[in-house]
Amino acid sequence: MLKIEKIMPEMKNAVKETRDLQMIKKDLIERALEILKNVSASEIETKRNFMHVDFPVATPLDNPLGKISARVDMHDYIVVATDGSEIPIDFDFPLHYYVINIGEIIIKYGAAPYFFANSVPTIFYKEKDLFADIGEQKLMIKGELLDSKMLLEESISLSSLLETTKNENIPVISLLDGTLIQWEVKERNEQFKQEFINRFQLLFQKSQELNVPIAGYISGSRSKDVIGVVKLQITSSEKDADSENIKQFDMLQDTDIFGRLLKTGERSILFRSNAPILRYYTAPIFFFYLNVGSEIARVEIPAFIAQDKQKIDLLHKLLLSQAEKGMGYPVALKEAHEQAVIHNYEKSSLRQIFSELLQKEGVSIQENYKSFFKKMRGI
Repeated sequence: MLKIEKIMPEMKNAVKETRDLQMIKKDLIERALEILKNVSASEIETKRNFMHVDFPVATPLDNPLGKISARVDMHDYIVVATDGSEIPIDFDFPLHYYVINIGEIIIKYGAAPYFFANSVPTIFYKEKDLFADIGEQKLMIKGELLDSKMLLEESISLSSLLETTKNENIPVISLLDGTLIQWEVKERNEQFKQEFINRFQLLFQKSQELNVPIAGYISGSRSKDVIGVVKLQITSSEKDADSENIKQFDMLQDTDIFGRLLKTGERSILFRSNAPILRYYTAPIFFFYLNVGSEIARVEIPAFIAQDKQKIDLLHKLLLSQAEKGMGYPVALKEAHEQAVIHNYEKSSLRQIFSELLQKEGVSIQENYKSFFKKMRGI
């Protein structure tokens, strides 16, 4: 039982500190905007090449404070999206398995509307599926490895869905929920990283082959790549380059900057990500920030999209349309999530069915007391 009255004084202190922090952040945002005002891409690249910094720094393709507006003037289009959900391995259960469920969505708008929704579950239980060969080690698929495998399954599913739209004569876009940058495998060995990322990039190849813009849509982004540009500028300035002056910008995120800069419907200029993991990619990943009204979303795109302004403009307009239809979040991704989500009762049912099947085969099921107690306690 939580006795809230005993922590009320600290709760009040936390609120006051949050208020004070907001005031500090407001001043820092204005300073950051002032610093970014005169930044050029060539300047940032030169500094990145000659300075070794331990924070992410994106490369702006134009002045970082540039912005582009758009309005939704397209009503006939198709959006294809996937999202994933998982049941991780339960080590208290005698049979080790995990499940990945992929939600698939195709929505066609216009004169002949169409809606397709599906979920594709896959259960993994064989040893070759439960473990990944990482150098000389065999690591169980869990945590970041499981997240990355799920993203790979989402990409495979999205590639298949794109094939079904290749004969359409209206614009098509495709969306993944989350990043296009495979952060999860950054700690693995060279061979594993390269093989995994090569498989993921097949989605980009399919998208380019079909001439369909693809994007990773990141809601609630906590990225600091553009904040890194600010910190790099200060680091290179003899006048301001003290560690405390630089470190205070760590409390900001890119969305703080663009929340102040962008009006609803506007996007930022393009930035190139310089994440170290991208050296395993055949081409860079770029991103822009988009004010969809409810939030500042980060939108990541592969290089072939970044080189085509018409495709970027198309993504811009249709993402605004999707966010409007989804009350602040792209409706196709919302629907894909609904298809993908695995409810607790479904997890329990799956476990119960496995238990009954195991018992029929004479396999004893023993569960540690703590695990049993947490599941059964109802008072």
